[in-house]
Amino acid sequence: MPSLSTGAPSGDPHNRFNPLGLSQLSENLRGAMEARPKVALAGLSQFAGAGLYALYYRGGLPIYQDLHNTDIPLYVGKAEAGNSSYGDPPDEQKPKLYKRIDKHRTSIDEATNLSAEDFDVRYLPLDDVWIVLGERALLRAYSPVLWNTLLTGFGANPAGGARTNPRSFWDTLHPGRPRAAKYWCNRLLTRYEVEARVREGIAVSLMPPGAERDQALTQLRSRRYQRVWSLPPRKDKNRRPIVYRPDAFREENTAFQVFVEPGAWRATPTPEDGTAEAMAEEIDDGETEDVEE
Repeated sequence: MPSLSTGAPSGDPHNRFNPLGLSQLSENLRGAMEARPKVALAGLSQFAGAGLYALYYRGGLPIYQDLHNTDIPLYVGKAEAGNSSYGDPPDEQKPKLYKRIDKHRTSIDEATNLSAEDFDVRYLPLDDVWIVLGERALLRAYSPVLWNTLLTGFGANPAGGARTNPRSFWDTLHPGRPRAAKYWCNRLLTRYEVEARVREGIAVSLMPPGAERDQALTQLRSRRYQRVWSLPPRKDKNRRPIVYRPDAFREENTAFQVFVEPGAWRATPTPEDGTAEAMAEEIDDGETEDVEE
């Protein structure tokens, strides 16, 4: 019995072609997106509809220089027209896609080392039925997509008001957004470690598709890091956050002009005590999830 391929036909003439397979859809959407003109983000005018979009950097920040003159986006996102519990068609006249992009334009301009003048955007209006699957396909096509996976926090909703909320990876490398001004430093990585992770991610982005690239991406995503600090376990009666790297903790918060009272945290017990938690961990889904509203 011939098998059903997940995308384009392979070398086996018996394989059936699936035009809706994720790999084929990814290829189609990438082609459709790259066929769209890049528009200056700063001058984007309001338009109606929903769909997909991608942000591209062309500014002078050294860390992103290797992405110039490529079709590799820093961020891929979506905006849906909306659902109806009655099955009514969504209102395609609302500027859902424009508003999402404009929200990102504000975040970029709030950062001290970024400007919307240095970004282009491509957008692809689509029916809602294709948008969620389309975003997944584009993320796969352009993986790792730095601001979606390695430098998370750019598109996430603001966290609550607690000062012990950790600064996101994005706000660590691109400080300036008012909502992050009061947050403590990132729990897992310092500014220099975040930058090194991004540089490695860019190198992976520029590799040709294949097993070597997949292996490099897997290694990057599974790398273990020494935590800077964490909230206490639920059963811990001492509710003060635990700091594993006090020097890095102080240095990072000072750099972001965040004052943390000495008594607001506690250092981890020394390994000799036999009570110290493991200080190394992977960046898991809880650290990297970037949920938009």
